[in-house]
Amino acid sequence: MRSVSVSRPSMPTRSFQAQPRTSFPARDGSGQRISQQAARTPPAHHAAVMRNASFASGIRGQQEREMTRDHYYWHEQGGVRYAHYYDGRSHWYGFYHGPTFYWSQYYGDRWWWYDAQASRWDFWDNGYWWWSGPGGAYVYMDNGYYPYDTTGVTVESQETLTPPASEPPLNEGTTTVSPDGEREVQVVGATAQAFLYDKTATPPAFLRYLGDGVTKVRFSGGTADAPLQILLEFRDDTFALFDAGGNSQSKAIQGAETKSSTPAVPQSIPPPPTAAPG
Repeated sequence: MRSVSVSRPSMPTRSFQAQPRTSFPARDGSGQRISQQAARTPPAHHAAVMRNASFASGIRGQQEREMTRDHYYWHEQGGVRYAHYYDGRSHWYGFYHGPTFYWSQYYGDRWWWYDAQASRWDFWDNGYWWWSGPGGAYVYMDNGYYPYDTTGVTVESQETLTPPASEPPLNEGTTTVSPDGEREVQVVGATAQAFLYDKTATPPAFLRYLGDGVTKVRFSGGTADAPLQILLEFRDDTFALFDAGGNSQSKAIQGAETKSSTPAVPQSIPPPPTAAPG
């Protein structure tokens, strides 16, 4: 895991439940067939849109002029190619980005994008897509939603560990024992490899190789109310969290794990267009 400093987001004040649908025009402004697929993850390309001052300044003028219902207006402004669509109530903007195309709506002085995989609306703030979820704000980063905590987020990256051929002899290197006396982590060798042992067995039983480059081992919990956790700090200023069995513990809130939660969406935001005009 690693800690990422992220500014506190400006949270939306109103929300309601909705399950919008998405569709795309069949052809672009030059008549060419659109082959791009819908973006399946929160589009990072939106940062380039937000940095484009000429694009932002032209939106309000377009909305006053382009009021024909169910019509696509095509633009290229400041290097940003996009479609403007008015459904009779709200204005939608569709953006190209490489092989993908995504719809976003500008509502309440902020941009919104619907994550269909996770069934939630995300809002753009300070360079990131955010979700207003259970207990507060979650930022989308490194292919997952991570809870905001005071000054930033803790991000876990997947890594493949190649364990050594065998565990080291017991009582070699630096040993750290859990407060309940049931687990022990040994850090050995020039590469500071960490090994987890079960001390309830005699002799202690090897459980798992945890990684290398370890600079510090800490334990927390170990009670009926707080299960034991193992925190390793590494030389590259990252860290990893494990349970008592040596299994990785992630703080990422993935879409598949939270489909039953209620997505926060802006007040009166309608679904995007469901069909191209005939």
